[in-house]
Amino acid sequence: MDAIEKLAAMFAEFPGVGPRQARRFVYFLLRKNRAFAAELAKLIPTLSGSVRVCERCHRYHEAQGSGKTCRICSSPDRDETTLLVVARDADLEGVERSQAFRGRYFVLGGTVPVLEKEPERLVRLNELAKRISDDEALTEVVVATNATPEGDYTAGLVRESLESLAAPRSLKITLLGRGLSTGSELEYADPDTVRAALKGRG
Repeated sequence: MDAIEKLAAMFAEFPGVGPRQARRFVYFLLRKNRAFAAELAKLIPTLSGSVRVCERCHRYHEAQGSGKTCRICSSPDRDETTLLVVARDADLEGVERSQAFRGRYFVLGGTVPVLEKEPERLVRLNELAKRISDDEALTEVVVATNATPEGDYTAGLVRESLESLAAPRSLKITLLGRGLSTGSELEYADPDTVRAALKGRG
């Protein structure tokens, strides 16, 4: 296997990238100037060195010094009473772009297929429960998953897993409103749609 084939095979490992698109990526790199390819090659190894997982929200972030939390979790300007639970980092970024939410976040790390027997194996349900138990300031947890069968199933699991924690302290657990149409994904939703979904949560 030559260098073109090897690189195309690696690009094909990316989510949503098929063999033909992977090969187009390789030819794109070949057409670009060498400085572009050199910068890309330099950046990839830095991911494991400077990018860490925030110990509070579990999103990837570029660490500053010895900081273990991301800039959102470290900010004193965020609302401590509301926690938005999302499936992936890309969903968090979509919500941040909308500028409609000023609370804290928690990243589950994915969604759960319908009828999965061991959801804790796939998403951070136990870590979420611990985060909520430790955070006495919280008054509302908003479950913000995609408007897809897997997203709805995951939202139901999260809500169910938190019921025993929520009842004794009158913690409100809400779901996004249907500003998001069925099948839509937070990552690609426009800011107005995200704002409508947050406003209509219940």
